[in-house]
Amino acid sequence: MKQKRYTLLYKSYLIGFLFIFIAALIIFNLFYIQNYSEGYQKSFIERTIRTNLIKAKRGNIYASDSSILAMSVIRYDIHIDFRSISEELFQKNIYSLCHSLESLFKKPKSFFYKKFQYEKKKGNRYFLLAKNLDYPHFKILRNFPIFNKGQIRGGFIVEKKICRIHTLENIGKRILGYDDHRGKAGLEGAFSKYLKGKDGKRLEQRISFKIWKPLKSENEINPEDGKDVYSTIDIYLQDIAYHALLQELFISQADHGCVILMDVKSGEIPAMINLEKTKKNTYEDLRNFAVWEGSEPGSTFKTMSILAALEDKKIDVDMIVNTQGGVMKLRGKKIRDSHYNGYVKINPKQILELSSNVGIAKIIYENYKENPEKFIKHLCKWKLDRKIGIDIPGESMPFIPKPGKKNWSSITLPWMTFGYNIKLTPLQILTFYNAIANQGKMIKPLFIREIKHHGKSIKKYTKPIVMNPSIAEKSSLIKIQNMLEGVVKNGTAKKYYNPEYPYAGKTGTTQLNYWIKGKPLSYNSSFVGYFPAKNPKYSCIVVISKPEKGYYGIEVAVPVFDKIAKSIYPRIEKKTLLKNQENLLNKIIESKNFFIDKWIMPNIISVPGKEIIPILENRGFNIRYEGIGKVITQSVKPGKKLKKNQIIFLKLEE
Repeated sequence: MKQKRYTLLYKSYLIGFLFIFIAALIIFNLFYIQNYSEGYQKSFIERTIRTNLIKAKRGNIYASDSSILAMSVIRYDIHIDFRSISEELFQKNIYSLCHSLESLFKKPKSFFYKKFQYEKKKGNRYFLLAKNLDYPHFKILRNFPIFNKGQIRGGFIVEKKICRIHTLENIGKRILGYDDHRGKAGLEGAFSKYLKGKDGKRLEQRISFKIWKPLKSENEINPEDGKDVYSTIDIYLQDIAYHALLQELFISQADHGCVILMDVKSGEIPAMINLEKTKKNTYEDLRNFAVWEGSEPGSTFKTMSILAALEDKKIDVDMIVNTQGGVMKLRGKKIRDSHYNGYVKINPKQILELSSNVGIAKIIYENYKENPEKFIKHLCKWKLDRKIGIDIPGESMPFIPKPGKKNWSSITLPWMTFGYNIKLTPLQILTFYNAIANQGKMIKPLFIREIKHHGKSIKKYTKPIVMNPSIAEKSSLIKIQNMLEGVVKNGTAKKYYNPEYPYAGKTGTTQLNYWIKGKPLSYNSSFVGYFPAKNPKYSCIVVISKPEKGYYGIEVAVPVFDKIAKSIYPRIEKKTLLKNQENLLNKIIESKNFFIDKWIMPNIISVPGKEIIPILENRGFNIRYEGIGKVITQSVKPGKKLKKNQIIFLKLEE
């Protein structure tokens, strides 16, 4: 019995010493961690406290009329830290808070009351109350009872999120582009350094595995909003181009297509549309073919070939070229005309109008076969062998073969003349044609006008960027302009000629994959030109790829160009009319030695009433008249000051 008692006693001592040893070990480790293990402390803090970036609000992108194309919208996620709310504050205001929430979220107040009582008892520090609130609702919510005490006393935790919205959607998705995990594209990518702003930072504490709670800190840095970009995009013109292209794509059942509209004088791009067929048989703006897709331009290149020969005085408009019935054999290969219609002897103007492959090949080959470098030199002068260097990412490198290189052969030159063995993007082709419309001055396409920050101008893009002050002599330009007018009046595009809406340009039809034997041919159909034909305002290119119904440029591309030109013409004429009216009034006032003053009556005797009355009314005069001809009497004498809302009587010839 005694032995058994000693045994139990020894076991008790052993267990006691074991507990003392464990306690000592714990105390030692706590002491070590507290005083010596900085790494452990740092690791612990990093796992529970972090410095997180606060994303800056991205700047807006505006259209040419200052309407918003892309904007960053702030949305708010609201959480509640019930431990931060004192019991007294909670019990005193819980009824009024639930009543307020009922009116805002359209849920019964009993729902909120039961939920809040449960979460308060549980001590939830990060209860989600609402997601994706807009600012007006957030502003209302933060003034509710309890919440109006802020984060520390009221447990009102706010997390901002920034969402990017494009207002044009499918009409201009690719021109607006993106700047995210996919990379950089469009205006968003090109001007990201201005749009993105500067991110801020703040301390956050881990509440659970994936949830972090913001902490108040003196080191918190607020984000700096991005700058606003004012683009050249005209929503009205963008809409016209979109619907014209979309309609033709459905008719021709094409794979994809693009349209670019360019202001002749400034180089601004008011419209750029890209549409591609989807698996659902719809068309969406998925890829920027206008900038990215380099392909053989086909007959639109004949204009460049003719202009080179005109510059070198190799041809004249009156010379005759024998097209040999539309078939030409060269080095064992045949060059054929698609539209020769039995013509044999035609001049260079007719070669361009009728789009004769044989005619253009004979002109260039016979004049440059001994010195092809001279022909290529013109293409390099026109910068067709290099990128334009536009701001938008993704421009493809053009390809121009050169003598002495691996890609040059004995038939390269003649085939180049009608747009094969070379590659150009639609925008690169348009830039050249725009130079013809701009009397030889080649200018860089522009996509934005100005950058602003909080309404203050940071940078302006008001002056055209000249790439080449003159691509050709004036005499050559006049000849090529007449030829391009002839294409529409007498040539391949004459079906759409309308003297009320005159435009100039060149059709193009290019075979694709022609080098692959046994594969059905597909085509690119195009038309590039400018309008009005005289004193042009806009240049435009239409390219439609792989149409299933029709494939010639006149069948597929010209209808799109025609719709766009006819839709925009009234706008051009209206602006011209207003400008002419203003000039007429100024001339009248200046001729009578009066200052241009809205409140001084000019001498308008003998001026046609139909011209002067609209001008005077636009300048604020209240006009009453009788008759239909020229002004023979005016109630207010010339030079007399006018009072506001004063009535002026005019008598016109019967």
